[in-house]
Amino acid sequence: MKPRVVAHLVLAALPLLSITAHVGGLVPMHVSAGIVIVPAAVVLVLLAVFRPAPEDRLVLDGLRWGLVATFVYDVFRLDTVALLGWWDDFIPTMGTWLLDVDPSEQVLGGVAGYAWRYAGDGGGLGVVFVTLTAATGLRRLGPRWTVGVAVLFAVGPTWGGLMATVLLPRGQQLMFSLTPVTVTLSFLGHVVFGLVLGLGTWRLRGLEEHWTGPLLVDVAALVGRLSPRGRKASLLSPGGSNDAFLPRREVPRGEVRRGEVPRGEVPGREVPRGEAPKPAGGHTPFPPLAPVRALRPVPASTWDPYAADPLPLEPWLPEPFVDPSPTGEVTVRPWGSDPSSGSPDVFGPGPAVPREGRIRAL
Repeated sequence: MKPRVVAHLVLAALPLLSITAHVGGLVPMHVSAGIVIVPAAVVLVLLAVFRPAPEDRLVLDGLRWGLVATFVYDVFRLDTVALLGWWDDFIPTMGTWLLDVDPSEQVLGGVAGYAWRYAGDGGGLGVVFVTLTAATGLRRLGPRWTVGVAVLFAVGPTWGGLMATVLLPRGQQLMFSLTPVTVTLSFLGHVVFGLVLGLGTWRLRGLEEHWTGPLLVDVAALVGRLSPRGRKASLLSPGGSNDAFLPRREVPRGEVRRGEVPRGEVPGREVPRGEAPKPAGGHTPFPPLAPVRALRPVPASTWDPYAADPLPLEPWLPEPFVDPSPTGEVTVRPWGSDPSSGSPDVFGPGPAVPREGRIRAL
């Protein structure tokens, strides 16, 4: 993994870890933000502008869908906070930690807290998930796996880390009290966050193309080896097709895999022995063109334009030549003399001049 990618992943995780460090009494949040997080973010932004790398697109995509997922999560959360009053909003209090102001400054703390929540917490989680999705080839398992893993990512390390932070000695005093209602609502909110993040990650185009290094873990192959059902799953190839990705066993020549139709046969129809299989769809191949008989070049003194013109058009004209005679000669009839051969007026003006000549074939 490239050093810049490692720096992006570490920076994306620091906003959430700074909250835990503040609640645990390790490092004040305004100190960690001012000394580490904000300067590192500025440096990485300048690198992305002046020395761009393919992996920078993963950061932008992850940040974008992290913001969208956080917005949907807040619609659900603020409905239970502001309208139903089931629990308190601790985001403005978190903003006062960030600015190191009095906790009574709820308006200023709310602006700073929600800016940190969207750009740092939600955007950082999106960056981590999208980058790891590209680095492991997760989308090759299909949309259900992608969305499912996103929900597990939002519930496992994210919601689990939140619960661990609240369980710290000062957690419930600084953040919110743990009750069956708050635990359930926070859990459902993180499920919503994971669903939106997974669906957004699945919709990204060319995600794997921005990961230039080797896969950290080939998740698709790992699932196929460990899970019996994974071998039968319809996996997505790196190009996005519905072809199976898992390696197949070697099949001897002439043997057909289970569920496959031999090439050239119609599904559901048995080909009798000795009969050639017909192509699917009922189409028959075009008949081959009639062979063109090569003629000796006519001397310039006896050059006949009507004898030379039919040569390049012979495969498309209805029998312009007569069968060769036993003497090895062929009779060339001028084009237009036979009613079935059309008229020269199709290609140009002028009446057909009936002329005949005899030349010897090769």
